[in-house]
Amino acid sequence: MRTSHNLPPAIAAARSLRILVVDDSVVIRGSIRAALDKLERPLTVIEAAAGDEALAIMRQSPVDMIFCDIHLPGISGLEALAHAFARQERPPFMVLMSSLDAEAVREIGRKLRVYEFLRKPFRTSDVLIAVAAYDRLSRVTRALLVDDSLTARKLMRRILERSQFRLDIQEAESGEEALKLAGMTNFDTIFLDANMPGMNGPETAGYLLQANPGTQIVMVSTEQQMALIRSSQYAGAFAFLTKPFEPSDVNAVLHSAFSIRVPSLALPTHAIFSDAEGANGSAAKRAAQ
Repeated sequence: MRTSHNLPPAIAAARSLRILVVDDSVVIRGSIRAALDKLERPLTVIEAAAGDEALAIMRQSPVDMIFCDIHLPGISGLEALAHAFARQERPPFMVLMSSLDAEAVREIGRKLRVYEFLRKPFRTSDVLIAVAAYDRLSRVTRALLVDDSLTARKLMRRILERSQFRLDIQEAESGEEALKLAGMTNFDTIFLDANMPGMNGPETAGYLLQANPGTQIVMVSTEQQMALIRSSQYAGAFAFLTKPFEPSDVNAVLHSAFSIRVPSLALPTHAIFSDAEGANGSAAKRAAQ
């Protein structure tokens, strides 16, 4: 277990991050621990060498992150995770590991809401990137949902709430109301309907970015006309989503918005990005790392 001794006061005062490392190889467990030792933050690292042992630990005390091998003595890593968290609304941040890469395993991982899959041998940077992703996904993201249709807002809110991010969502029914709310709160991201009476989406986006240039705006519409997409991009929206969209699309645009490496388990997205990066660019960067 790593404690907070000799760490800066601000870091030492933070809550210790509890990480469970499950692998029957002492070498793999040691390599993950060595990677985590590079982080200047309070950590509690718990190790398990078998599926049954890991399941007992997961049932006994909460953990924030899990690095879990698939093939373990006794029950498998997938079985251990399923028994522990299949019914939880918000399971821990889970990373699967294996020397074999099969699509069937990846699909089971997605159903268990595993975040990432690391193929062995992986690098120290892969472990650190996973921890960085955990940090950003765990942080509250202030989101504004703007649409003149109450029904549309209800449907989109449900989708947003099923994303991997912790979203604190406020709603506005017009561009004018969105500007008022943006004057009181610096939103991290705004999902903005393109076609609204009065002030439309692209016009609203321009004013919102004047008020807070750091806001990441996602334009949404039932139409996918090139003229509308270009006007949204010109107004400063970094991504465009066509209704109806899925939680996986929300995940994709928010990973791009906050410069988080797209996990290998991520589903393809239909989002259109304003630059050459977006989800595809992030995937390319992931392959190059």
